[in-house]
Amino acid sequence: KQWYQRRVAITAGDSIIVDLFQGQYRSITSCTTCGFESVTFDTFMYLTVPVGSSRTTLDTCIKNFCQSERIEWRCSKCKKMGKAIKELTVWRLPVLLVVIIKRFSYTGMWRDKISTLVDFPVGEFPVAKATTSWMSNPEEGRKYRLYGVTNHTGTLDGGHYVAAARNPLTGDWFNYDDHVIRPMRADQIKKKDAYLLFYTSCPAHQDQELLRKLHRVS
Repeated sequence: KQWYQRRVAITAGDSIIVDLFQGQYRSITSCTTCGFESVTFDTFMYLTVPVGSSRTTLDTCIKNFCQSERIEWRCSKCKKMGKAIKELTVWRLPVLLVVIIKRFSYTGMWRDKISTLVDFPVGEFPVAKATTSWMSNPEEGRKYRLYGVTNHTGTLDGGHYVAAARNPLTGDWFNYDDHVIRPMRADQIKKKDAYLLFYTSCPAHQDQELLRKLHRVS
């Protein structure tokens, strides 16, 4: 109900961006004193996931982003201030999923770039509660396929952005470096410089209608 009411309010102007890119979180805060659980929902337009110093996978990065944490919280039932456990999961998936890999770290005055290789899916892969620990809605599920990557090369002081994108008609990949465009192989997509990942759901009928609408707008 919260999802529907918020979505109606946001899409009053018939926003194709919201239709395609908006997903939903579910947050559960559990009181360790009385066991009461507070459930809330919020929307997102992209996922921003942490990355460490060792080689990892995109699934692990999202798991770490959604891992439970202990917080100080005043329970609305027992009215006591104390420890609580907050758990974040994805409740609804967008048609187009954008993932930001947090490669830029800031510690006081110091800035640094994390160049860890993140192994991410390129071909079709499923996301559902039965197969994915960070999904919590048993009725929600999609299959995604990568269609674009933005890479950040260099350092924070002298970096450069290069993109890779898949032709939706032929499936061929191309590298975009300023005005230079050249073909590339699918096995060249995964790099330690990957910063933004763009996934499209393998279209059901409703998703195809939304994507066609986007093409007409553009």
